[in-house]
Amino acid sequence: MGFRLKVTGGKDIEMNETILTGVNFISETPENANARSTDLGVILRISGRINFSLGAQLADATVDVAAWALMPSDQADCYRNVQIQVVNGGQIVRQYTYPNAFVMDYMEDLNDEEGVGTWTLLLKQKKDLTDKVELKGNFEA
Repeated sequence: MGFRLKVTGGKDIEMNETILTGVNFISETPENANARSTDLGVILRISGRINFSLGAQLADATVDVAAWALMPSDQADCYRNVQIQVVNGGQIVRQYTYPNAFVMDYMEDLNDEEGVGTWTLLLKQKKDLTDKVELKGNFEA
């Protein structure tokens, strides 16, 4: 299984199976709710490798993700369209689309033993547009 990421609406960002290692889809209801709440949050946790390219032969898309994470809320492109595809055997089996996602957290873990860093991106759909999130599956071959 692999993952593909496409971010549009500012500087475009694309990553594929060679970089992405995990995706978590999270539907968040407030902890103090005693019934199904209308205050629903929708989150994506995406993780991957930082494959450093000596001599910069390959573009490092994580630099663009980090720049997005640093963007203040008064800039229009702090909200972006995010699409994640889950791929199995070359076939898309699940697709998540967040049309107004923003960065909640971005973390990089680096160490001097392995030579490959890891990163985690936590995205959330803008709350007043939660109903615009799309989850698709059962794609035909």
